[in-house]
Amino acid sequence: MKCTKLIKQEHHLKIDSKKIKLARAEMGWTITKLADVSGVNRKTIGEIEKGTKKKVRFSTIKQIAENLNKEVEDLCTQVEKGG
Repeated sequence: MKCTKLIKQEHHLKIDSKKIKLARAEMGWTITKLADVSGVNRKTIGEIEKGTKKKVRFSTIKQIAENLNKEVEDLCTQVEKGG
């Protein structure tokens, strides 16, 4: 019988709104286009880019990053490890 233990390690990501906006611009996309291809709400993307969105799910940033051909870490200013 196998016994495995899941160790949860949290990472707190500080999203750099300028990096998201720049990556989107490099693709030649509007916020609406990014919303359409990523499935993330247009309003949410706008709030992230303005820096007014306080809490963002990891899955949301991951969807945005993948559609911009970036890694999540590429869109962050820092990664902090937490317990």
